[in-house]
Amino acid sequence: MVAALLAIAAWLPFLDRPLTSDESGFLLLARQWHPGSSLYGDYWVDRPPLLLWLFSLADHLGHTRATTLGVISPGVKVVGAAASGAAVALTGVLTSLIAPHASRSRHLAVALAVALLSSPLLGMPETDGELLALPFVLLGMVCSVLALRRPYEHPTVVVAAAAGASAMAAALVKQNVVDVFVFAGVAVVVLRGRVERPGARVAGFAVGALAVLGTALAGAWIRGTSATGLWDAIVVFRLEASAAIGSSASPATTERLTRLVEAFVASGAAAVLVLAAGAVLAHLLGSRRTERAEGTHPTALFAYPVAALVGWELFGVMVGGSYWMHYLVGLVPGLVALVAIAADIAVGRTSQRVLRLVVAYTAAATVAVWAHHATATVTVSPDDQVMGYLREHARATDGVVVGFGHPDIVAGSGLASPYEQLWSLPVRVRDPQVVELRHVMAGPAAPRWVVAAGTSLDTWGLDAAGATDAQHYLQEHYVDRVEYGDWHVWQRREGGTR
Repeated sequence: MVAALLAIAAWLPFLDRPLTSDESGFLLLARQWHPGSSLYGDYWVDRPPLLLWLFSLADHLGHTRATTLGVISPGVKVVGAAASGAAVALTGVLTSLIAPHASRSRHLAVALAVALLSSPLLGMPETDGELLALPFVLLGMVCSVLALRRPYEHPTVVVAAAAGASAMAAALVKQNVVDVFVFAGVAVVVLRGRVERPGARVAGFAVGALAVLGTALAGAWIRGTSATGLWDAIVVFRLEASAAIGSSASPATTERLTRLVEAFVASGAAAVLVLAAGAVLAHLLGSRRTERAEGTHPTALFAYPVAALVGWELFGVMVGGSYWMHYLVGLVPGLVALVAIAADIAVGRTSQRVLRLVVAYTAAATVAVWAHHATATVTVSPDDQVMGYLREHARATDGVVVGFGHPDIVAGSGLASPYEQLWSLPVRVRDPQVVELRHVMAGPAAPRWVVAAGTSLDTWGLDAAGATDAQHYLQEHYVDRVEYGDWHVWQRREGGTR
């Protein structure tokens, strides 16, 4: 409990910090989600519906306001803090089940969870899908272990159903977070000879998962979001996006990958992964060499499902494509479970001592980086300047389009966008010829304001001819009013063309 409160307290200095672009965008979509012209109301995003429901909850917890520093919504940060605290508490429960006779394992894993979830090197204090999915992942793992360890009875099937429900809830927050499915699937295979009637438990798991899926789809349908639309956004789009990034990503993608690797190392998470995995592997190899029966050590039974979990989480970080810092939060469930196992079965005191030192380094690194971020002065960014200009000069009925991405500008301006694509990547995949944008600018709902990066709409992943055509229309029908950094704010000519 103390550790969970500590994880929550780490968010307190950031409650009034401006939201990031993603946070602002998700909050904007959640506030206007209704039957409309696109997937979520009048806008489109490649995320499952439970994420937007959580942001809708956040919107009701605190007063959202636009300031000179951007959009501020304490409720969004409160939800992030609650998710962090719940994840730490569930880490303690999970590790007590995996290594029930080793309190040091539980304490070490909990300390690691607090350190990683409080580290700005892993994106804190950004409330994003990876963080909000964490409590569901850890709860699903807890229920999976309970369902597999208990003797068969009806309550056991109920616990398995809870595991399936949690697994699906995590995936409905962020679609690639299928951690519980991976963990539980491998655990069933490894423990099949030790579990009575495993089929009944698997059936319970499936029923729980399908019940949550059906409920989510029904709730989304009521708000005008179809199941086919969600499939296209959550699955089909992600495959197309990976291809687009692989064929035409900007140099910024490589730069973000470099920073992501640097953060992984500097946070201590990389060293924890290597040492904990090495300790577990040494134990498993030692057991085979001495020809002891597999699984003699009760904690080692979960080494294989945890290893599969860590592998999946690493895969998820790398194939995400955009390499944002908050991707690393997705590694937390696998790392804490791996540390709990390693601390319990590590061969020799030296290995255990080194593992404790690495976790201590992770905590120290978090304190240093957290203190720097907590005391840093928040400065006005070009995005904030554009928002301020639009709030000062635009009418309430005006529309605005940002080319491309940065939904925070739309949210902070207080205006609506007639263009459904608020994020950058969907433009590259769903409107690469910029046909939809051209129709919007020339249509009856043409925006009075267009915010463009640089002097041209032509950028990576777009068809050059289509972007040039849209640029010509922009120059013909809009006036370049002001520049902030790389942003140009264009206003529609009142008398038509020049």
